[in-house]
Amino acid sequence: SERVVATMRADGTAPRFYEKVGLVRDGADASGASSSSSKTTGWGIVLDDRRLRTPKRNEYSFATRALAVAIGMEWEAQTDRVAPYTMPLTGLSATAIDHMGDAETRKLHVETLLKHFTTDVTRVRSCDEAIAARQAETHDPIIKWATKEFGPVDVSDSIFGPPTNEKAVEVLRKRLHAMCPWELTCAFALSAATKSLLIGLKTLRGELTVDQAIAAARVEEEAQIEEWGLVEGGHDLDQLDIRVRVGAPVMLMKLRAV
Repeated sequence: SERVVATMRADGTAPRFYEKVGLVRDGADASGASSSSSKTTGWGIVLDDRRLRTPKRNEYSFATRALAVAIGMEWEAQTDRVAPYTMPLTGLSATAIDHMGDAETRKLHVETLLKHFTTDVTRVRSCDEAIAARQAETHDPIIKWATKEFGPVDVSDSIFGPPTNEKAVEVLRKRLHAMCPWELTCAFALSAATKSLLIGLKTLRGELTVDQAIAAARVEEEAQIEEWGLVEGGHDLDQLDIRVRVGAPVMLMKLRAV
């Protein structure tokens, strides 16, 4: 929120500046009283008697009460310090509200996703035959789905990456631009977490579970762990990190549909 940003410490936390967390209907003040001039369209959050706002001073507004409750729980769970990195739903919501409605920002994010499509983890195969076989088993169904949805999608073990079908890229571009700010925010977050636009989009569709998305993203890493062992403080933290980064956008979209 704007208050957190203004009081951020070097460790990435800010002093907790509120006691109580509550919900309020859009078009109501912090006490819950409705305004006759405002149309009620969703739910917001109040910290004590102040409406929670984003870093750009926009009010957080949620389509469903379920999502507002989940965001409120993130704020309620904070101790004497507010740690934004423990509030993934709040962060995603701020991005959707503050940034993804802006045309230039949307275009930048869409083109970034398309730029990295060539090195999509599902399209780049290892030169190691054992790992390549595991990649094929996990990724081929995703490639088959993507080809049906967007057009031909090639894979390769070349260091230069696979060739890219421009018609497929154009279809992807149109699909991404057609997304609402919340969908595009979650698509970008999922694709960044899994290093794969295709895994991200299929997960967003509900056609991959969180576990399946993580497994598809980490084929090579998990193969290395099996061969060489897990490094504590390294591999285990990576596993936890990707679970949060994949789980949060999936949960956000589900809560918006409740």
